[in-house]
Amino acid sequence: MNENVFPQRLRPSYDSELSRLFYLRINLFCYIAITAFFIELVAGLTFFKHVLSQKDLPGVIGGIGFSIVLLLTSGFSESLTFHRIRAAVFTMLLILIDILAAPTHPELIIHMGITLVLFSFFVGILLLPWTAKETAALGAFTLVNFIWVYLVSDTYINNEIFVINIAILTVAIGIGIIAKRTESILRKRNFLSKAEIEEKNAIMMKELEVARKIQRSIIPHSVQSDLADIAVTYQPMFYMGGDYAKFSFIDKDKLMFIMADITGHGVSSALLVNRIHTEIERMLREKPLPGELLKSLGRFIDEDFGKMGFYLTAFCGMLDFSKSKLIYSNHGHPSQILVQSRDNNILLMDSQTFLMGIGMADEKVYNTEVSFQKGDRLILFTDGIIEARDIDGELFGYENLKVFAKDNIGMDVVEFNDRLLERINTFGLDKQTDDIFILTIQTK
Repeated sequence: MNENVFPQRLRPSYDSELSRLFYLRINLFCYIAITAFFIELVAGLTFFKHVLSQKDLPGVIGGIGFSIVLLLTSGFSESLTFHRIRAAVFTMLLILIDILAAPTHPELIIHMGITLVLFSFFVGILLLPWTAKETAALGAFTLVNFIWVYLVSDTYINNEIFVINIAILTVAIGIGIIAKRTESILRKRNFLSKAEIEEKNAIMMKELEVARKIQRSIIPHSVQSDLADIAVTYQPMFYMGGDYAKFSFIDKDKLMFIMADITGHGVSSALLVNRIHTEIERMLREKPLPGELLKSLGRFIDEDFGKMGFYLTAFCGMLDFSKSKLIYSNHGHPSQILVQSRDNNILLMDSQTFLMGIGMADEKVYNTEVSFQKGDRLILFTDGIIEARDIDGELFGYENLKVFAKDNIGMDVVEFNDRLLERINTFGLDKQTDDIFILTIQTK
């Protein structure tokens, strides 16, 4: 990768990442150096006095002090240049210490040759994010000082070994330059890939937020009227979901409502929700009975989405306040609940036919009629309520829902929904496995 093609807009964040890497690794090296020097100091002054000579003592203490100083200055700046300087000073000192071991400890050269110098060079070069040019500069520093120590010292073995060591060191520097160039290219590629993914994710999140707001805009709000109080609670499993509900007064004394659940979760289901919302609004203008509305909706799903593998359960009802009649139709949806206030009895409004989208022929129109009284409560919901599971895998189920409905029949519908959702979340330990929609209607 050419240095010039690296996007300038990403340079600040890339430099910040490099700066952080220098900061962390130099601090780690300092801690290691302090620990090693301290162990050498303690061991040399106590158990192994022959290891630490008088001429080594200043170097050990200086190494500890210098490492502490580097640590203390680490927070002075966050700039890449500052941390590169810290790293360069540390690396050059590390290399220089091992080069100076030749005149001070000639026995090391006899037994280890150039090993220590190579080790310090590779540690200082390969474990820090140097560029190829910076590696070449540090390699030149190493080579110059290695030659200088040979020229001023009379303790080196002989010229032939020195030439061999120079050749080895030169090869090592070349390897370091190639390795750091490759590493730099790979690091930039990885950074660019990560940045591209993050940018795409940011765009997607913005688009999801817009889509979420659009879907939220079609979810009805809780309302109060002279005929009924209606509470709406929606909690998708993901950013958006496939649950849908709508209610509308189609006449001054008739309230139509529908609860639907599209298979799946997320964006694809939410898109279908938006589509059926438009279709249902069109159908409501024709003021059909619930059975006719669901029959038309079923044909729409089969024709437009049947081959795409989307299925839909739906419950549609109409409250006729002038006649105190409830007419409902249920296509594969969980049994909805009518709590009758006169005796606190629970009426389950069961499914009457198949769910939509499976293409099974059922030409019959289902309209079931029941009576209701003032104070009766309709509880409409999707299967995220009854299929919530506890830690042992037990379903919340209808029995728990019935008990909750009976125990809280006198509660305001908004508070009722909030308490029910809280009960479900507590039961499932806040591990939601499906979209949740609750539409509660209290007749007056």
